Amino acid sequence: MNCEECELLLAQNDVSSQVDAHVAGCPNCRALAAELQANAHALRALGEEMMPPLTVPERGIPWWKWTSAAAALIITAGAAWWASRPVKPPQIVSVDVKVTGIVAQAKVQPIPSVIPETLTPRIVPAVQVAQTEPLRVKMLTPDPDVVIYWLVD
Repeated sequence: MNCEECELLLAQNDVSSQVDAHVAGCPNCRALAAELQANAHALRALGEEMMPPLTVPERGIPWWKWTSAAAALIITAGAAWWASRPVKPPQIVSVDVKVTGIVAQAKVQPIPSVIPETLTPRIVPAVQVAQTEPLRVKMLTPDPDVVIYWLVD
């Protein structure tokens, strides 16, 4: 029997006459057998000991629990106050508008220095009103993305 086979049998606690004969002749296997026996005795001794019951010392509530409860109370009160505030009225924003031209018949025309009579409102009897395209005035704002078209009847 070689040492590897003996070590495997010793680890499995399978002691036979061949293992005893090898352990008697091999000092390394004898040391391993003695170490395994010592470990087995120590584990059996630990199994017989009784573990003392765990007791938790009773002292009041720790300080950190009081401070977290106080912080939660302050945060909740602040959120309730914030939610109960009245809503602000909408802000009225004034924008300077520069009229750059008049859109008529799908073409932008510059604003004339004198407004022609055709652009001034006229009172026309309802019978004579024809279906024409309404007058559109294009207004540019300071924001280049905002353009206002004013439809004039």
